[in-house]
Amino acid sequence: MNLMIDRNPGAPPLYAQLESILEQKIEQGTYKRGDFLPTEKELMAEYQLSRVTVRQAVTNLVQSGYVRARRGIGTDIVYEKVEEHLERVISFTEEMKKHNITMETTYCEMELVHPTERVARILKIPITEQCYCLKRVRNAEGKPMVYSISYLKKICELPLETEPYMTSLYQYLWNVHSILLESGRDTLEAALPSDEVQRMLEIDAQMPIFIRSRQTFLGDGTVFEYSICYYPGNRYKYTVEL
Repeated sequence: MNLMIDRNPGAPPLYAQLESILEQKIEQGTYKRGDFLPTEKELMAEYQLSRVTVRQAVTNLVQSGYVRARRGIGTDIVYEKVEEHLERVISFTEEMKKHNITMETTYCEMELVHPTERVARILKIPITEQCYCLKRVRNAEGKPMVYSISYLKKICELPLETEPYMTSLYQYLWNVHSILLESGRDTLEAALPSDEVQRMLEIDAQMPIFIRSRQTFLGDGTVFEYSICYYPGNRYKYTVEL
């Protein structure tokens, strides 16, 4: 794929375009975990961009967990993806059932929103096209276990009232709208919580959190959902069988 900078009027900001190009190269394996990104000067020359633009794109990649900036050494790739079929990557509701843990939804909000540039890019929709945004806090044994933000492509009309989303989202989509999510891609990282995440999970600023970002796909490969789930590090453990 020939990834180029679009300089036409109305195109996304140059730094966002470069960020997207580098993300795709990392996800596709052009740059692998442990490799180093080209230097600022190399990126400036290759894409004919200013130092400020290149630096902003790389800073965003650091913040999103794709790369790590190492002073005096360079910027290396730390992204690593886990990709599995959803029959093995189960929903939070199903996960808790496996452990015989009582689960409840204590916060739920569903609305139509205009996506950010990043969300639009991941869902592969125009930034002017609305998508659904579902925010939930799920409790287990009376304590917040996950705060999730799910962006759903508007391929059908979903209700904005919260009642349908109090249990499994995936089950509701299949039972009511015949939307079957056949595969998914997870990216995993550790971080410290933002103010919003602290409030939702009822944790302090120094409590590490586990972040799972997920894309889910329909049977034809169309991306349908982009979700970010935040788990408190002292209450949740994630295991991947290889």
